[in-house]
Amino acid sequence: MTEKSKPITQILLAGIIVLLIININSGRRISRLEQQIHSISQSQFSGFMDVQNARHTLFSVEHRLNELYQQIERGTRLSFDESVLIQAYHATTTSADIEVSFNLREHNPAHTISVTARGQDGQTHGATVTAENGRFMAAMTLPVQDNYVLTFTSSGDTVITGELMHFNLADQLCNRFRFHMDHGTSSGTNIPTTINLHPHFRNQTLGNPALNVTSLTLYIETEDGDIITYWDLTHYLQYTTDGQMLYLEWGAWFERAMPDDRFTLTVGDEAGNISPNDFTHSRLVIRDGLGIKYEQVDIIAFPGQFNHIGGRGSSRSMEVAPMPMREVAWRAGDTTITWGRVLIVE
Repeated sequence: MTEKSKPITQILLAGIIVLLIININSGRRISRLEQQIHSISQSQFSGFMDVQNARHTLFSVEHRLNELYQQIERGTRLSFDESVLIQAYHATTTSADIEVSFNLREHNPAHTISVTARGQDGQTHGATVTAENGRFMAAMTLPVQDNYVLTFTSSGDTVITGELMHFNLADQLCNRFRFHMDHGTSSGTNIPTTINLHPHFRNQTLGNPALNVTSLTLYIETEDGDIITYWDLTHYLQYTTDGQMLYLEWGAWFERAMPDDRFTLTVGDEAGNISPNDFTHSRLVIRDGLGIKYEQVDIIAFPGQFNHIGGRGSSRSMEVAPMPMREVAWRAGDTTITWGRVLIVE
């Protein structure tokens, strides 16, 4: 090595040493940074788990408090083991025979027991009570188009009264129906758009002939209530072991349905078609052997329309809120929802 090359070599060695020191320091910094990130991540995960655990604890405490409240309420009630059985329906009077039965924690044999059913319209219906093996029973006949609060009264030297239970007779009649409608839309760039409707319907009668559906009609209407088209579904009803259902399976469709009986809607700007800008709804009208008229209204959104429940426009036809969403709303106590729900109208 010459005298001239020594300084160059020393400079190169010094540069290499500096680079090594910088790399080592950078590696340490990166390692510390990774540890900090890992620690933050662990802290966030731990915080998330703490929140989840707190929520679980809160729900558990609420559940226990509700159970305790129910136990206290049951312990302070004068009656227990209350029940109502529907014995028969009467089409001529639109009424039902029921049997109310219950036990009392305390009872003076000299007292007279009676039961009162108060409807939502304020009307009351009363019946005297008979005792059998320590259990009290009363037979009553109630109009079926109302919901009731049942109370008992013990009359003697003192008068004692107490609530037995809520008996929602009208709601039971409505809740025996299950109806929803699937939608299908023509694929591709078809103009106008064809929407296929697939109605599904069940009526649970449990062997009561008066509860059989005698008429079933599906209307498609504008927002203003003008009828666009309708279909009589009565002749598609078939009896099952527990009631009735629509029989519209594809295997039997072409055998039973007439060519002009297909459940389709045409959306487009051409004359005779439904305008894409018009909101429409379906209205299912039901009549049963009791002579009661029921209705269920469901909103229908066409392709590209704004979604009523806060969503954006869709490229396909859809029901604005499917059944599970409505059920969640009702469980949450939202009784203002009338669409998607069978109601008595006459």
